[in-house]
Amino acid sequence: MGTVQRLRLDRIAPALVPGVALWRLGRRLSGVIHLLAFLAACGFIALHAGPIGDSYRSLYHTIALGLAAPEEFHLIFNSDVLQFWLAALVATVLPFAVVYFARRAARRAMRGAGREESSDWRLAMSQFRGNPIARTGVVVLFLLYGAAVFSPFLAPYAPNAFQDGAVTQYLPPLASVTALRLKHERIAPLVPSFRFVPAAQEGEARALHALNERLLSDDFQRLHFVDAWHIESSDVVATCGTERVVIPIADLVSPNPEEFASTRDFLLGTDSFGRDVLSRLLFGARISLSLGFIAVLLSVTLGTVVGLSAGYFGRAIDSVLMRAVDVLLAFPSLFLILIVVAVFDTITFPRILLVVIVLGCTSWMGIARLVRGEVLSLKEQDFVLAARAAGLGHARVIFRHILPNAITPVIINATLRIGGMILIEAALSFLNLGVQQPTASWGSIILEGKDVLARAWWISTFPGLAIVFTVISFNLVGDGLRDAFDPRLISRDARA
Repeated sequence: MGTVQRLRLDRIAPALVPGVALWRLGRRLSGVIHLLAFLAACGFIALHAGPIGDSYRSLYHTIALGLAAPEEFHLIFNSDVLQFWLAALVATVLPFAVVYFARRAARRAMRGAGREESSDWRLAMSQFRGNPIARTGVVVLFLLYGAAVFSPFLAPYAPNAFQDGAVTQYLPPLASVTALRLKHERIAPLVPSFRFVPAAQEGEARALHALNERLLSDDFQRLHFVDAWHIESSDVVATCGTERVVIPIADLVSPNPEEFASTRDFLLGTDSFGRDVLSRLLFGARISLSLGFIAVLLSVTLGTVVGLSAGYFGRAIDSVLMRAVDVLLAFPSLFLILIVVAVFDTITFPRILLVVIVLGCTSWMGIARLVRGEVLSLKEQDFVLAARAAGLGHARVIFRHILPNAITPVIINATLRIGGMILIEAALSFLNLGVQQPTASWGSIILEGKDVLARAWWISTFPGLAIVFTVISFNLVGDGLRDAFDPRLISRDARA
């Protein structure tokens, strides 16, 4: 390779390949991590190029048909496909995000660490990144949320797909079952009517229906699970539990046994209906993780608003709000949640939203007290008194000077609360008061296996382990943030 080509490669490689610039600047571990993350993101897209492409085409046809017949959009839009659109969008953005963060880290490395010392936030983040236990918690949470977002692509089967329960129920982990592939679906699919779209868009509607069906198809309708089989004349004779089943070879996808017979693997076993536990675990992560996060976000918002109002305005407002907090704190929280869920359960309302609202509205009181205490201390500080003396309005003083300085303990507290929220959701689902069946959540999966622990331990064990790892990870991250923002625990070397 010539000298000119080598010089060009030396300039192009750091610009195009994330991590190379960090490697050259001496941050080899960070460079390798960014490079591996970029390759993993690109590899994921390559492995799932088909479903990702179908998701984008489905999104395009839905938007086009929605614009052509906006009054019939409720018939065009399929909410079950939304998860595929979201996963495809995140998968596409991920490599660009890795490149962005790699370039930002390289720019910071080129500027040197000295300029980062001017910001307490950056100093705390530097402390946090230096905590290996907290980093481990972040990595585990990143993997869990990644598995939840990409569950439509990662799950081997649909979460509620089952067939031939006599053969597939209560299969242990790593089990395999023989499946015979049929030529036609066992239950004839419904052929939708496209009269609701203009005639010019009927072809587009059929294309959208085919795409959505391909994305949502669990392929179980073309399978017949059997314990054993053999060929007699022009039929396949199989045993399905205690039953003897005769299937004409003409009904199979091919007369060749190597083509119509295959095995299906169930990595974490199956439940009482024959549903794949791994698939339900991945799809259940979306409910459990997002439900805990949104509930904490709601409680933090309510608690911050109440705490800011009580601490800043004081007097009668403080008295009224804090007495209300005292009254709500006097109620046993779990008992209050059970009452609210039982009362509103008779109303037609999505149970998931009800659980989120109930959890968020019954757990903000502690955050309100925390924020009020911070505000009472901050509003006597010189910079706040100077802002008020300068004639700034209440809103500007609160949101520009008080809230940014009071938000750090709230973030730490919220991180520690998410694990508790996931546990409460799991407890409600275990009591059959949480997410409704057959929607999968970690708590509801544990409920399904509680009566057969001795016979099928894997149904409740794996979601229980997922909850344990999630709660521990959130606690590790919360402890790491608390240590990072605690000025007494910041090392002198970091400030030097």
